[in-house]
Amino acid sequence: VQDIALLKVDRTGLPAAKMGDSSQVRTGEFAIAIGSPLGDELTGTTTYGIVSYANRTLEIDGAYVSMIQTDAAINAGNSGGALLNVNGEVIGINSRKSSGSSIEGIGFAIPINEVKSIVEELITTGKISRPGLGITGQEISESMAAYYNMVPGIYVNTVTEGSAADKAGVKQQDIITALDGKSVTTQSELRAALYSHKIGDTVTLTVYRSGQSMDLSITLEELKS
Repeated sequence: VQDIALLKVDRTGLPAAKMGDSSQVRTGEFAIAIGSPLGDELTGTTTYGIVSYANRTLEIDGAYVSMIQTDAAINAGNSGGALLNVNGEVIGINSRKSSGSSIEGIGFAIPINEVKSIVEELITTGKISRPGLGITGQEISESMAAYYNMVPGIYVNTVTEGSAADKAGVKQQDIITALDGKSVTTQSELRAALYSHKIGDTVTLTVYRSGQSMDLSITLEELKS
């Protein structure tokens, strides 16, 4: 989903951009997008704007991913270009935009910390493997929880038969509230908590069921596409 490729260049001494820290990106700060919109004739085009949302969760091809949302103009051909902060540090990789007659200034970049993690794993293992639970779910916000007399977290819509979650006893309609004691209320937080562990790790998943909170021991398995 994150659509990152690693290229090997048989040259040394090439200049490189300085990597930033996307966990420090804040909504409202300035952002600069560099790329080649609409083809090679416009190579090196630079556009300027702000970070509209520092950590936007999007559902893409059935998976939830974190993106930096910006109003710096991103067009077809910008993908793969850098999103920079005012210090010239790369905070993201331009990836996609929302388009339409009623849409303007909604672009997205992959946070550079996620890119670093992917690149390091590609260099080490040649592939990307991520731990997963084997569920589909939806976020329950504070306001939704208050309205429906529930708790904030990830509402479990489905549990894949034979998955890690199924083996651990996770049930449909459970609400996941924490992983190893770390509160999770969004898909992004759940994914970050999962990705901080390795396949085969046994962790504690806290779920809310029938008005009670309970801890389930779950052994993480490889996330299946």
